[in-house]
Amino acid sequence: MGLLAGVFVVWGLIVSVFAPFAPGGLAKLTVFAIGWAPTSALVWFAMERSKRRQEAHKKMLDDVGVAPGSGFDHSEDSTGIAINRDQRIVGVLKGGTYRTYGYEKLREWAIRDERAGRVTPAFGVANGVMAAGANARMERDARANTGLFLTFRDLDSPTWRVAMKDSATRERWMELLRQEVNEGGAAA
Repeated sequence: MGLLAGVFVVWGLIVSVFAPFAPGGLAKLTVFAIGWAPTSALVWFAMERSKRRQEAHKKMLDDVGVAPGSGFDHSEDSTGIAINRDQRIVGVLKGGTYRTYGYEKLREWAIRDERAGRVTPAFGVANGVMAAGANARMERDARANTGLFLTFRDLDSPTWRVAMKDSATRERWMELLRQEVNEGGAAA
């Protein structure tokens, strides 16, 4: 989405250059609107998507029975997790979809941290573009393979990924799950 935003901003800047040369106020306004409409639409779309993600996370927390910011919930990159220690429930979220599971349905969990490789471009513009594309793809794949991964006894959605870029956060959640699920709630 970042590349698309950059393209739209460049488009807006280029088209805006021609706005002063348009005859009449309405024509100038039209040229300006044509230039910045894609950027405005992208901003609106991003804000709406963020709002829907926040609402889904809040609904999951309500269903699980966890107060936001209690230390027993985490949300990042449209994924999330919440643990209700009293009811022994785990809630997981991806996009606008979430599910709740009892501790007994949690089969395993693991943290993964994948680093992307780098392609060094050979001489030439085309090689530079290909290397940039390969590097962007490897970064995207590494992000998708980094986080907390949980497997539940569920035929429809057995594996859930919770994005956690920070290694200390991943380690905290691993220990929290060990204490809660394995040791029966010794977490403090």
